[in-house]
Amino acid sequence: MVRIRPWGATALAALSISRHAAAFNNPQSMPVWCGKIYKKDYPANDPGGQFQFPPPKVEPLLYLTIQPRYTIFLESDESSSFIVNAPISHIFGKSYKNGSYDSPGSSKKNLFATLDFEIYSEESGHLLKTSSVPVNSTGNVVGFSLSSFKPRFKPYAVSINGTPPDAQQSFTAKTLIYVLPSRSYGSAVKIDNLYGGLYVQNGFNNWKGWYAIFPNGGYADGGYVSPSNISFTHLDTYASQGFNTINIPPDGSLPDQSYPVAEFEKYWDNMDQLNLFNLYDMRSAFQNETRINEQVALWKNRTTLLSWYTADEPDGWEYNLNSTKLAYDQIKGLDPYHPVSLVLNCQNFYYEEYSAGADIVFEDAYPISINATYSIPWGIPCNATYGDCGCDNCVGELTDVSTRLDDFQNYQANLKGQGSKPTWAVIQAFGDQDYWTSIPSVAEVENMMMLAVNHNAKGLSYWLYPSTADINLGSGQLGKVFQKEPGIDFLFGTNAIKGLPVAGEALIDASAWIVGKKMMVGVASGPLVNSSAEVSITLPASASSVDQVLYGDSGWTVTGNTLSKAGIKGLEVGIVVLNLS
Repeated sequence: MVRIRPWGATALAALSISRHAAAFNNPQSMPVWCGKIYKKDYPANDPGGQFQFPPPKVEPLLYLTIQPRYTIFLESDESSSFIVNAPISHIFGKSYKNGSYDSPGSSKKNLFATLDFEIYSEESGHLLKTSSVPVNSTGNVVGFSLSSFKPRFKPYAVSINGTPPDAQQSFTAKTLIYVLPSRSYGSAVKIDNLYGGLYVQNGFNNWKGWYAIFPNGGYADGGYVSPSNISFTHLDTYASQGFNTINIPPDGSLPDQSYPVAEFEKYWDNMDQLNLFNLYDMRSAFQNETRINEQVALWKNRTTLLSWYTADEPDGWEYNLNSTKLAYDQIKGLDPYHPVSLVLNCQNFYYEEYSAGADIVFEDAYPISINATYSIPWGIPCNATYGDCGCDNCVGELTDVSTRLDDFQNYQANLKGQGSKPTWAVIQAFGDQDYWTSIPSVAEVENMMMLAVNHNAKGLSYWLYPSTADINLGSGQLGKVFQKEPGIDFLFGTNAIKGLPVAGEALIDASAWIVGKKMMVGVASGPLVNSSAEVSITLPASASSVDQVLYGDSGWTVTGNTLSKAGIKGLEVGIVVLNLS
């Protein structure tokens, strides 16, 4: 199926799709999107590919896991750490008997409340760390020395062995750790595996230490921001509007669907001057080993390369189920300094297989001005087994964005031994075509942005730039709040406490972030009529005062664990920082 998306004066061409037909329920010859038939005169059929949640077990299990705190370390890093989790689970782990003895043969039994552990390098056998964590705890950060690891491009295998004090039970887990040579050129980008934030080292900070980047930028029309006559006017304007990242999809009208290299080098030189980070788009190359080799070699040492972007909606197009992972492994072998990202379009179609090919997973639910139950272009109903309405399994509300993020995070949390991955949102900034009968208002765009951040999105993008003048300016201005202190300190210093209870209006979404002695609260109101009713949000901790309003109306007051405001407008967005009691 062709998604008609503008690219300069042309439209992105239909892609030639190679499919393992046996892996999908519907035959290759049928018109499908997200596994569902979307044309008349074809029967509905279960698309398959739904996420299989592991069945819970009756007995309690201790689920020991270990991850490096960051996806990469550099030899110059002054500190390094692991994340050790030891929760009690009824899904994953090993049988856990909640008792231990002081010594073998002793009749004195104590609760098994602490897990002692040792962390080893599997390659050298070197003991990296000995410590302990409380049983049923997560997010334990355990420091260690990098001195045991010689810098190289291949990761090291690490294992952890855990036992209770009497050593009568044992638990093990493994992980991989990258320790890379330091750089004095290009960029290095790491992901915080605890809270999902991105950190960069490049020429902007003279390759010393790391600085945080909350990505906020659009998929940009190349014919507009990088025209063939070499003009930086629109690219400079784009950066001045507050965007710090960009994705320029390759022009589908070119024979090889790639960038004109000589021209693109000039534009990338300009991005380096602006410190504008590029998510290099390989959507039309990622299934070709030769072209991956060529493009990574061309661009891997750019100082503003943020990530490799491989598959664009592979689940919708039904690319081979292993296609994203094959590309991921190849890219990591060529360039371990940068993460790999992709976007998934479907609500629940082979998430595990496609997401395996990314460090960062985008969602792109586009809910504005769709008919969620009837496909306007194809004249058929949309449901769980049939039809395409432009937003897979959506209800046509702004909250489709936050629901999709919750879905992906829930799937990821139920994949054994994989840990979390940052989820980013692609916000709808287009319309008046195909499934979408109108372009969103700037208030709707800002509301979707806040919903995404409230539901733990660690980056934002937009399809497509340029949008309306209001959207270009509004998304850039609100995005600045997330990019700078104190907003970024909250977003990257913890995870969102989602779904705060709200009284006074039903359609209000609120989340909180607590770091140190302060709390940030994000509020997104549904499309309500202006109201004079008082809205009260129950906070997860008691606050003494409003410290500052980062965005929106200043009429918030706080008393204890209640944040209140008289009158909430439809689509209102608010970001408030509170002082804790």
